[in-house]
Amino acid sequence: MLGIALAALLQVPSPLAVVDDTIRPNVNALHYEIAIDLPDSGTEIHGRLALTYLVRRAGPVRLDFDTAFTVDSITDVHGARRARLDRGTGWHRNPNGDIVLTPGVRTGDTVTATIAYHGRPTDGLIIRNDVHGRRTAFADDWPNRARHWFPGIDHPSDKATAGFDITAPPGWEVVANGRLRDVDTLVSGRTRWHWVESHRIPVYTMVIGAGHLAVTPMDTAGGVPVSVWTEPADSSFAVNGPFHRVDEIVRTFTRLFGPFPYEKLAHVESSTRFGGMENASAIFYDEKAYASGRMREATVAHETAHQWFGDAVTEYDWHHLWLSEGFATYFAAVFYQQIGEDSAFRAQLEGAKRAYFASADTAHPVIDTTEHDLFRLLNRNNNQKGAWVLHMLRHEIGDSAFFGGLRNYYRIYRDSTALSSDLARVMSNRAGRPLGWFFRQWLLQPGFPRLRTSWTYDAAHHTARITVREVQPRAWGTYRLTIPAELLLADGTILNFEIHAAGRTTIVTRTGITAVPKRLTLDPQGDLLIQQQQ
Repeated sequence: MLGIALAALLQVPSPLAVVDDTIRPNVNALHYEIAIDLPDSGTEIHGRLALTYLVRRAGPVRLDFDTAFTVDSITDVHGARRARLDRGTGWHRNPNGDIVLTPGVRTGDTVTATIAYHGRPTDGLIIRNDVHGRRTAFADDWPNRARHWFPGIDHPSDKATAGFDITAPPGWEVVANGRLRDVDTLVSGRTRWHWVESHRIPVYTMVIGAGHLAVTPMDTAGGVPVSVWTEPADSSFAVNGPFHRVDEIVRTFTRLFGPFPYEKLAHVESSTRFGGMENASAIFYDEKAYASGRMREATVAHETAHQWFGDAVTEYDWHHLWLSEGFATYFAAVFYQQIGEDSAFRAQLEGAKRAYFASADTAHPVIDTTEHDLFRLLNRNNNQKGAWVLHMLRHEIGDSAFFGGLRNYYRIYRDSTALSSDLARVMSNRAGRPLGWFFRQWLLQPGFPRLRTSWTYDAAHHTARITVREVQPRAWGTYRLTIPAELLLADGTILNFEIHAAGRTTIVTRTGITAVPKRLTLDPQGDLLIQQQQ
């Protein structure tokens, strides 16, 4: 978060660093060790969580948890002391069903609480038959639905490492975050899989997936093992269709941003309410899109970009979700530009622009602190407008500063969290000039510039006087813009120049105009989120 002096230097107002600190716990999660026994039939699971956390401030510790589960026991270890906590004195459940631990801890203590529980998940862990009628189990946590299958601190600000000890029915494959440490076959014929994620990741990306899945290794991308996990019936389509360039996607983003952040990358056909979910190192995709052949490579590029931005660099607060979704939307398009498919790049940008212009989200800013429904934050502001904010920033400061700044941002905040003010600081430093005004107008103001142009021509003096008016609703404010312009003259001559607009009305005088102006086109290359009105 920016200090006061630096914020003033960058002209960044406090909303660029806005957070809801009422949700911050008094502990910092360090490691989740999650053990789940998946059933052969039905949906009841038996779980055990060993959560290691650092006490930031002494007091009761609240862990988000679903009321659908029965807590069987809680054991607490800190220092040399180990104790089984009694219900009522050592822990209780509040009216929301959350677990509240009341151990005798001090600030600075490192504690491991082990919680045994059982029940039927109502959400978060989906156990059902898939589109092919085969039994599967998949976690689907975003934004704060992990609490429906294991207790924890269900907020993006508190990242931790994780381990998964999953016991599954015979013949099932199990995938999770991180690296597979070992697989054991039990006397019963069931198998126990142990995955370990050694990087700190947000809770909403901590997942498991299990079923009779076909696993296809793909080309290794710069030392990163890549694989595709599907229903056997869908494996040919997946490997030869939307996933045939997964290695190239990883290599492209590695070159642009820095090293791939995780131990492997698995692309998994799954049960999820989203088209794709960017779980760290184990991306889950909608099974219906797989089975119907509707899966697209652009979705794969979007979710893969999230591995860098959203997973490795995570928004500290939900109201800065554009740092995840806007990045993934933009760089899914940039992938095509980087491999020479500029028409696909432009088509995706134009599609994002049209979707944003047509939405009701234009009435709200990107950082919308009035919105508390987390699902409603998956909107055209955080996705499409967020992508355009990045594209306009690139246009404003040039490719060298833009990509260099992003590499610095990724390096500084990898495995951590960031706010919009952090991005503004890094990009300002890289550009060598304050960019607070840019982030302020595009993130804190609703809407976009609607521009109306007119001109007069003085033939005697070969002079054109061009007027640009901002005619968007007053509630949207005004914008500071550097607008490429193209002036077509009656004799066929085309003049290219820039208009530096600020405020409701900007007047520019051009001399040496030897023929009558016929048409003025603003932003002919389409690099700005503006509308030119008739």
